[in-house]
Amino acid sequence: GRVCEESVNGSLKLFSSDEKRAADAAYLLSFSIIMLNTDLHNENIRPDRKMKVIDFVRNNKNYGKEISDKDLPVEYLEAIYKKIKEEQIRTLGEGADGSMTVERWKDVMKNTSSFHTRHLHDTKDVKELLIESAWQPVLSAMSGLWGMIPTGVDNGDFDIQDQNGTLQGARFGIDLANEILSGASNLGRHDIFQDLFINVCYMSGLLGNYNMSTEERTYCFVDSLERQGALIVAINTAVENGDMIGLDGWKYIWGMIFELRDLQILSGKSLKESDPDLLTAEARIEFSRRLMQMDEPDVIRDTPRKGIMSLVFGTGSSENLPNQITRRGSQQSLHGKENLLLWDDIASSDEEDEPNSSNDEYGSLPHYQRSPSRQFSSVGTAFENQLFNEMAYGNEDMPVTGLERIDSGQAELLSTRCRVRNRLANLVDFHGLISETRYLCDDGLSDTLDALIDIIRDSSKNNNANEDAAISGLPISPASEAFAEILLCEIVRKNRDRFAFIWENILSAHYNSRLTYRSEGSEAESDSMVLTPGIEKCVSGVLKICIWASGRNVFANEVLPTLEILHPPLGACVWSPLELNLDKHLSEGLWRICRNVDGLIQINDKAWEGILGLLDWCASRGGIPSRDNLGSLAEDDPSLQAFRSLHLMLHAEELKDIVPYGVVKSIRSLVEAGERGHCPKLSIAGLDLLQLIHTRMETLVIQKESELLLHCWNPTVDAVAEPAEKSRNGNVRQHALTLLTDMVLDRHGTCIPLLSLCEIMNSICIPIAGERITDLLRIPRNTDVDLEEIMIELELCISLLFKPFLHHLKHLVSLEQEFLGIWISMLGIMTHLLGDDAAPVEEDDYDDGIMTREKLFRITKELGSEHLRNAIMVLIAMNVLVNDEDDNAQPSQISSATWAAIGSIGYCRPLIDEWKGTAQG
Repeated sequence: GRVCEESVNGSLKLFSSDEKRAADAAYLLSFSIIMLNTDLHNENIRPDRKMKVIDFVRNNKNYGKEISDKDLPVEYLEAIYKKIKEEQIRTLGEGADGSMTVERWKDVMKNTSSFHTRHLHDTKDVKELLIESAWQPVLSAMSGLWGMIPTGVDNGDFDIQDQNGTLQGARFGIDLANEILSGASNLGRHDIFQDLFINVCYMSGLLGNYNMSTEERTYCFVDSLERQGALIVAINTAVENGDMIGLDGWKYIWGMIFELRDLQILSGKSLKESDPDLLTAEARIEFSRRLMQMDEPDVIRDTPRKGIMSLVFGTGSSENLPNQITRRGSQQSLHGKENLLLWDDIASSDEEDEPNSSNDEYGSLPHYQRSPSRQFSSVGTAFENQLFNEMAYGNEDMPVTGLERIDSGQAELLSTRCRVRNRLANLVDFHGLISETRYLCDDGLSDTLDALIDIIRDSSKNNNANEDAAISGLPISPASEAFAEILLCEIVRKNRDRFAFIWENILSAHYNSRLTYRSEGSEAESDSMVLTPGIEKCVSGVLKICIWASGRNVFANEVLPTLEILHPPLGACVWSPLELNLDKHLSEGLWRICRNVDGLIQINDKAWEGILGLLDWCASRGGIPSRDNLGSLAEDDPSLQAFRSLHLMLHAEELKDIVPYGVVKSIRSLVEAGERGHCPKLSIAGLDLLQLIHTRMETLVIQKESELLLHCWNPTVDAVAEPAEKSRNGNVRQHALTLLTDMVLDRHGTCIPLLSLCEIMNSICIPIAGERITDLLRIPRNTDVDLEEIMIELELCISLLFKPFLHHLKHLVSLEQEFLGIWISMLGIMTHLLGDDAAPVEEDDYDDGIMTREKLFRITKELGSEHLRNAIMVLIAMNVLVNDEDDNAQPSQISSATWAAIGSIGYCRPLIDEWKGTAQG
C-alpha cells in the first residue's frame, strides 16, 4: 500500500516517469508479490508446482510499452523473490499458523475485482498482463482452498456447524477457478485458458489412479468435495467454452465422463440414447446375457461372480484380481475396467436405492427449478447451497439461522455415492455437453468428435495404464467404449445442419477403419473381428446415421454406400460367433431405412448397392424357427424384417421402376430363408415378390430392350426354378412350378434371343419337370402321403414340360438342332412316365372317388399321353413330323426319332397307327 501511495505522490520513479503509468505498474507488482507470497508459503502446494525465480522475473520484468518505460532491473526482482522466500508476509487477517483465512481471501478477491476501476491507459493490455502474472499463483491458491477439505471424512455425515469452513473453502475454490477461467476466456488467452483447464481437470481425481480398484476410486471421489468441485467447474466450463478447450481438453472431459460412468456416479437421466434401441426389449436382454457369457473368464480363483453388479464393481478384492485370466487371454488389471460390459448399467445397487419419484418431491422438479446453479450468483454458492439442501431434505422444520441441529436420518437412507450422483445431476449440465455443440465452430466441433474417436482408438491399445498415464493412454471399459460411440451419434443428431462436414471429415474414416475387414498380413490389424460392446454401438451408429440421412434426403448418396462395410465381403463383423451376432441390429436398421420411401426416391446406384447388399445379408441370416415350432418365425427375425422392407419398396407407387432389378438376389435369399426356417409362408411370399418383379419387366418389353430384359429376366427365372426343384414343401413347389410356367409362357420369352429361350427350356424347364416326375413316381407303398397333392404336382410338371414348348414352337423349329435336342429330351421323359412299369388299374377302382396309388398312375398316364398327342398333332400340322412309312414323304431325323420313341412306349403302342395315319393324311 505504501509503495502505491509513494508512486502516486511521485516519489517513486522506478517504474515510469509518468505518474499514472507508475501507479499501474506498482499495482501490478504489488499483486504479483501477494500471489508469490501465497505460492511460496502454502504447504498444500507441491514443491514442483511452486513458482521459480525465473518465472517471477519473466512475469514482472516488463508490463508493456503502455505502462513501463523500461525493464525493471532483474536484480531488483530477484531480491524481492529472495526476500519473500526467506520471510513470509503476514497480515492481521491470518491465522495463528500463518495460513490464509476465509476473511482474508474475501479481502483479496474484493481488491482484485475492483482493480479494473483504476485509471488505466489501456485496460485490456493491463488485464492481459495481470492474468499472465497471476494465473499460476491463482492456480496454487485454488489447490490451497480445496486442500482445506480433510481426508477420511464421509461427506454424507458432516456436521454443518463443524464443516462450515470446509464448505466455504470449497465454495471459494470453485468461484476462484471460474473467475480465472472466465478472465482468460474473455481476454482470448487460449494458452493460459487451456493450461488452467487441464489442471482443473486433473484436480477432479478422475484421470489417473488406475492402480486402484473400482471401490477405492469410487471412495476417493465421493469422499472429496475438492474433486467434485473441480469436476463441476471443468464440465460447466466445457459447456460454455467448448471452442477454447482444444482437443486435449475434450479428451479430459470425455475421460472424466467415462470414469463417472464406470464408477456408477453418472446418473442415467443425464445422458442417454435418444433413438429407440434397434433390438426389442426381449432381444436386448438376451444379447446382454450372451455378451456377458462370452466374456466370462475360463479360470476364476476364489472370486465367483454374483449377479450383474459384479460386472460393474469387479469380481472380488483387488488382491485377487491379478490372478484372473479373461477369455481373451490377457491378465486382469487392477482397475477391473475390462469387466464392465453394459454401457447403460448405471442404476443404483441394492444398497443405495434412489427414492421413488412419487416420494421424491425435490427430485421430481424440473432442472430449471431445482438446479441451484440457476438460482444463485455463482457456482460456488450453488454448490454450498446444494449441500445444505441435501442435509435439510426430508425435515419438516427447515433451518432458519443455520445453527439448528438437523436430523439427517432420511438423507442417510441414501448411500454416499447415490447422494453424490444426485448432487452432480443438479449442479452439472451433462446434457449441455451434447446440446451446446450446436454453437461450436467447425474446429471446436471437430475437436469434440476427434477426442472421442481418439479415446476409442487408444482404448484398445492401452488397457493397463498406471496413475501417471497420459490421457492418450486412458483405459476405458468396454461399456464406456460403447458409450463413446453413442455420444458420437448424439452429437451428430444435434448438428444435422453440418452433417456433410462431420461425415466427410470425421465419421466416414472412423467407421471404415473400425468395421472394414482386413485380411491377415495387412499392415493395420483389425480388432473388430471380436464382437465387443463398442463394436455393437459402432454398427448401430452407422445404421442410425443412414436412417437419418435417408429420411431427410441429407447426404444420403454419400452415407448409404457405407452399408457395405456391415456385410460381406468388406464387413469385419461377419466373423462374429454365431451365438453372438448383430443380425437383428442390421435387419431392424434396414427396415427403418427402407420405410423412408420418400428418401429412397432420389438415391443413386451406389446407395442402392449398399441397401441391396444389406437386404441380401439379412435375408440369408434369417430363417430361425420360433420357439412355438408352428412353422412361424420370430417377429424380429432378420429374414422377416428383410421381407417387410422388400414388400414395402416393391409395392410403393413412388418407387415403381426405381428399385433396381438386382433386388432379385435378395428375394432369392428370402425364399431360401423360408425353406431353412420351415416357414412355407415366407417362401411363397418371396415367390410372389419375384412375380411382381417379373410383371415390372413389362416396361422393358414395351421399350424392346432385349439385352437388359435378358439380364434381368434370367436371374428371376433361376430364382423361381430353385424352389420348384429343391423345396421340401409341396405347396412351395407347386407355387414355384406354376409361376415358372407362366413366366416362360408370358410374352417376355418372345422378346429375348431365341437361343437364350432354348437354353432356359433345356437347362431349367425340361430338367426340373423330368426330375420332379421321377421323384413323384417313386411313391413307396403303404406310406402316409397326400396322393391328391402328388397328383396336382404331376399335372404342373407335365404342364411345365409341354405348355412352353407348344407356346414357342413356331420359333423353336427355326433352330433345327436346338429344337431336336428339346424334343428328344421331352420324349425321354414321356417314355419314363408312360412305360410298362406301372401296374394296370381296374375300371371299378377308377370311379370310386378315392385316390389310390394305382389310380394316380393311371390318371397321370392319361394326362401325359393326351399332352403328347397334342404336341404330335401340332408338329404334324406344321409339317415338322411326317409318317416315315409313307413313300411320298421325305423322312427326317425328327420323324424317325419320334416314331421310334413312341413305338418303345407300351402305353402308346395302340395309338401309334392312328397318329401316323393323321400324319399321312
